[in-house]
Amino acid sequence: MIATALLATSAGFLVLLLSPIPMVRAFGLLLVLGVALAFVLALTAGLATLSLTPTPSGPTRSLAQRAVPERLRRTGRWVLAATIAAPGRVLVVALVLAAAGWIAGTRTELVSDIRELLPRELPELQQADRLERSTGVSGDVYVTVEAPDLADPALIAWMRGFESRVLGAGGLGEGESCADESARICAGASLASLFSGQRQVPSRGQIQRLLAILPDYFTAPVVKPGDDGGGTALIGFGIKVMPLDEQERLIDEIRAQVDPPGAQAAPPPDSRIDVVGLPVLAADANSAIEANRQVLTVAGLAAVALVLLLVYRSFGRALVPLIPVVLATGWSSLVIWLVGVPLNPMSATLGALVIAITTEFSVILSARYREEREGGSSVGEALRRAYGRTGAAVAASGTTAIAGFAVLALAAPIEGILGTEAVRMLTDFGLVTVVDLLVALAGVALVLPAALVWAESGFAPFPGLVRRVRGRPPAVAGSRASARR
Repeated sequence: MIATALLATSAGFLVLLLSPIPMVRAFGLLLVLGVALAFVLALTAGLATLSLTPTPSGPTRSLAQRAVPERLRRTGRWVLAATIAAPGRVLVVALVLAAAGWIAGTRTELVSDIRELLPRELPELQQADRLERSTGVSGDVYVTVEAPDLADPALIAWMRGFESRVLGAGGLGEGESCADESARICAGASLASLFSGQRQVPSRGQIQRLLAILPDYFTAPVVKPGDDGGGTALIGFGIKVMPLDEQERLIDEIRAQVDPPGAQAAPPPDSRIDVVGLPVLAADANSAIEANRQVLTVAGLAAVALVLLLVYRSFGRALVPLIPVVLATGWSSLVIWLVGVPLNPMSATLGALVIAITTEFSVILSARYREEREGGSSVGEALRRAYGRTGAAVAASGTTAIAGFAVLALAAPIEGILGTEAVRMLTDFGLVTVVDLLVALAGVALVLPAALVWAESGFAPFPGLVRRVRGRPPAVAGSRASARR
């Protein structure tokens, strides 16, 4: 039971390694290592501690059961009874809410402006602001041009036209300054700028002579000669600090000007043009998060489903724990959208956290329920025993995890009292994680019992629907009873 839960949970965490953000990948790896370490400690130090604990002589409640207040236990029993009485209604309502959450998740804001995610008092951010106020730019984007002949006049002509098109698209008109608010990009050093004093495109001889007489320290930032007259020329552009989505649009505009419609704007044959730089990597990573956020969630569900199918070798047994897992992803998106918590590059991929945590709780309680059923208990009695004993431990585990991540969510008011500014990326991350854990507990408390009861009926009415699709007559209740006998 525990091993299956840990395997499925680890599979959900491993999906974080698919994230384009190194910080999220490292977080996923640490979670997997933490799960493995916790399992080893439970088998060693945990069992050793239990062996030293005196065994009570009479019936008693577990520590987890004693930690849960009596009023909360009564509420839990009432919710469980209501779920057992109407599992279909519970599942339908849960599905509707999850569907609303999946739709709302596409509308949740993704904050990518570094000035909003980091404290304004951070020295590096203040230095970037001062640099932007004085020069109009705070970062650099480079365009590399690999060509077989750097002295080709057509190459210089293309570079001039390319720079002009990029600056015009970036809002820098003739005579305007880089410090103007309308200018999102500014011209930097380039091979073509060495001939800026000439109106006409220089000849091949002029280009070769200039490159030959200029010192290396002057030409090194704009040209890296290769063999046989070829090499790489650099075109630099300065940009302002901006949200990563705006930065991505600006970089896309630069790429669009490489070979726009029209024969006059085409780059020379056999040349290769790439847009590079740290701002490009950051913007592309942010774009990948937006594009792959739902993909990571689906990949996490697929990984957990595969592990459960390999372990149980039964579609029905694997489906039951997956039902609250799938619905919890929608619930989490709905709550985050209703609360108005924006996502950031760190928290945007945490759908995998909902999947992993819900899977762990769901698998443990499902296995405990099956043990009670195999021991001869009825459906209701098996659920009450599973949730009365193991459910208390799951609630205690989830509550401690929520308390731990809530420290991050409460960092802003705490640091406000201390006179410092919190890192919004971490506070939003903590708040999203708390929502995810609460949703995981709600899923196993409300949806899992309904799914277990539904499984007892053979997942009706889906078997009858499948038979009708295949053209078979529906089964009769009497024939089922005779078949059981």
